[in-house]
This record gives sequence, C-alpha cells and structure tokens, in this order.
Amino acid sequence: MAIGPARIAALSLLVLANKEDSDDAHTARQLSVDRITAAHEMLGTKLPAMLKACNHTFPSKLEEKRLACFEALTPLVESLRDSSKAQGSAFSDHCLYRLEPLVSSFLIEMTEDLMENHKRLEERRQEDMLKAITNAEVVGKNIQLIAFNASIEAARIGDMGKGFTVIASEIRDLSGKTQMMLDNIADLLRAS
Repeated sequence: MAIGPARIAALSLLVLANKEDSDDAHTARQLSVDRITAAHEMLGTKLPAMLKACNHTFPSKLEEKRLACFEALTPLVESLRDSSKAQGSAFSDHCLYRLEPLVSSFLIEMTEDLMENHKRLEERRQEDMLKAITNAEVVGKNIQLIAFNASIEAARIGDMGKGFTVIASEIRDLSGKTQMMLDNIADLLRAS
C-alpha cells in the first residue's frame, strides 16, 4: 500500500528541500513525489474501491481519518507540482506536524480495523464450516440407518436379497468411514 511509504517520502522531501540540485537529489525527490502522489490516489480512490470490493466499510471515525489524510496530502501534492512551493517552514510544518501524525495514526487504526475484520470473518467462516460438518454428520448417520434397514429387508427376502445385502453393507462401511473423516475435520476445526 502506498500510504506508509508516503510518510517516508514526505520526510525525505524535507531533507531534500535543502540539498543541492544533483542528479541523485533529483532522482530521490522524484521518487518521493511519486510515492506521495500514489498515496494520495490510494487514499482518495483506490482504498475505498478495495474496501467496497471486499464488502468492508471503515467505522465512521476511521473513515474521517482517511479523509483527513487525503485532505492533508492534497495541498502537498499540489505544491509538489511547483517545486518552489515545496520549501520553507510552512511546508516543513505541514509534513512534520500535520501529515505525518495523521498518516501514522490512520495506519495504526486501519491495521487494527482490518485485523479485527479478518478475525470476525475467520470466526464466521469457522462457524459455517462447523455447521456444514454437523449437517453432513447427520446425513451420514441417516445413511447408516438406511443401509442397516436395507440389510434387514434384504435378509428378510432371503436368497434373492443377498446381492442387495452386500451393497447395503458397503454403503454402511462407506458411511462409517465418511463419519470418521467428518469427526476428524470437526475436531481440527474446534481445536483451532
């Protein structure tokens, strides 16, 4: 994500603003400008689009911080288009006392929010998987009962039901193996 590197880029621009106009300084300055521009675009359009694609919204206070970071980056991006504006105490104060604390705070809270959201999604996914396994276990038990009843009916028929007895026995064995696998999966999910 471009937001974190923008913090470094903004601070490096402060250092570069007072340096000579060498090729290395120009290259470093351009890299900083590119990172800040990318962060501005990330905060303005890309991050909201990514959140929307993931069906996630920030809590209102975090969204306010995102907008505040975007607004704090906007004059910086505009001043970078004219390098003469990217100098002086107002520029330094903006980078050090407004932009950097806002972005740092936003990044910390955004990370916490995304981690909490991920945790909730994982818990919900695990609950859904356990429900699916429980349902499959019920089906497996019903298959065992049906196979058992089929064996009884085949035995009652006598010689004509011997082939069906073998099939019912195989179904019961497969159902038992499936039940064991489902139990193992459920135990693994419950342990995690």
